[in-house]
Amino acid sequence: MSTKIKKQLSIYSTLIICYSIFISMAMSDSYKEPKFTLINKNDNIEIRQYDKYVIARTSISKTNSSLDNSMFSVLAGYIFGANNKGQSIPMTTPVITRENDSSYDMIFFMLDSESPDDLPAPNSSKIILETYTMGKTISIRFGMWATEERILKYKSILDQYIKDEGIIVKSNIMVAQYNSPWTMPPFRRNELIYQIY
Repeated sequence: MSTKIKKQLSIYSTLIICYSIFISMAMSDSYKEPKFTLINKNDNIEIRQYDKYVIARTSISKTNSSLDNSMFSVLAGYIFGANNKGQSIPMTTPVITRENDSSYDMIFFMLDSESPDDLPAPNSSKIILETYTMGKTISIRFGMWATEERILKYKSILDQYIKDEGIIVKSNIMVAQYNSPWTMPPFRRNELIYQIY
């Protein structure tokens, strides 16, 4: 098989996966979410306690941050059957992106599994299945699109609240997005989340 044909097949496969994702997300915005205990609420800021969950995670180097969109395709491909069993795995929310010292991560929660061993093995070596403990968090909720400008705006509000309340954070900021691409901006739900002590 020629290299050109292989590339075309790869493109077609990616388009089919993306189409399947968008159709499934358009059908419903009712997805399972990680459960938490609400500790405190002040307007759109909440302090929560999460249990540990199984996640699928993929990462890219900060030097390749222009490839950020590929992380979603990698994880979405996995839950739509790009695994050793060809098995579909339910979509959940939120989709979380976070920054580490040298990389960016994207996380999907695998809420129907109690252990990574319960899940089919990914076809892609870019996906890690692991247990993740969110623990105690502080978050701020906002609508519309999670643009860089709006993220910076609400991060500033959350950072000021954290400073005023003497809260100590132990993670970088995480961006959580809950909606399908078709959800109208006024009804969209996004959150910025820190893990705290």
